[in-house]
Amino acid sequence: MEALRVFLSHAHQDKPFADALVHALRGGANVWYDEHNLGTGQLLDEITRELPARPVFVVLLSKAAFASTWVRQECRWAFNLYNREPGRIILPVTVGKIEPADFDAVLYLEDFKRVEAPGFQPYEWAEACTRTLRALTLTPAGAAPVPAVPQPAESLDDLLTQGKALIGKKQYAEAIPFFERATRLDQKNWEGWAYLGSAYNETKRNGDDVAAYERALALDGKQTWVWNNKGNAVRYLKRYDEALAAYDRALALDPKYAFAWNNKGIALRALGREAEAQEAERHARLRYGSARCVVWDQGVSRWGGGGMGRDGAGSPA
Repeated sequence: MEALRVFLSHAHQDKPFADALVHALRGGANVWYDEHNLGTGQLLDEITRELPARPVFVVLLSKAAFASTWVRQECRWAFNLYNREPGRIILPVTVGKIEPADFDAVLYLEDFKRVEAPGFQPYEWAEACTRTLRALTLTPAGAAPVPAVPQPAESLDDLLTQGKALIGKKQYAEAIPFFERATRLDQKNWEGWAYLGSAYNETKRNGDDVAAYERALALDGKQTWVWNNKGNAVRYLKRYDEALAAYDRALALDPKYAFAWNNKGIALRALGREAEAQEAERHARLRYGSARCVVWDQGVSRWGGGGMGRDGAGSPA
């Protein structure tokens, strides 16, 4: 199991709670936050390095946070990453009394499930920490790990967040029950099916992953990463023509999607179409650089942008 990599955004007025939450999270997570009140230049360098490398973004919400230029900017950057890499998690935690109008400057944040008491009120610190840990399938520092099991009262958003957190820790088998329950709660939710496909893929449930991806795409055929992942799943089954069709669908949606170009090259080479394979790989290198493509060819997966799944980064079939 890998430690979950978390970025915590907070206003300096909320640092006492941030310190308490980080202490709790560090029982099973690698957390970055501005614990030393870094200066502007150094802080920007740290954020630029740390935010993309951490798939979980936790933001503490309060009047001070909404007024903070840094917190608002970090939220925008995190949201942009989330749009490019859907496997990421954005988890707001309310730590002070807020109002609906506070979201006017960050409307995109309002729809994310929050750790929050009724009426836009914060929970007491201990309860807020406990609920945040539960949302990320973590146990408190010093406590024995407790197996993550879906609970009957948990919502669709709860299940998806916990399932993605488990994937972030590479606990793929443990993630499956969360996504399976999510698809039972809402059979028309494409995300549940897509992430279920990714978890099936990582646990080598060949065929089941393809069926889950197909359910997701039937509900929303505009998800580039899901087409890419379906291509990887059928390529693993040596159904190369189907794989090429899936990669082409991904590239029709986003011609700059380097992972699909790279994976298309692998499928073309498997069919003996070497010149076309080299051309596809040239497109991939143009978009991510030759060094990155060499990493893909070694079978190293990455979070998010390449699509989740053991073939997500274009590992050889």
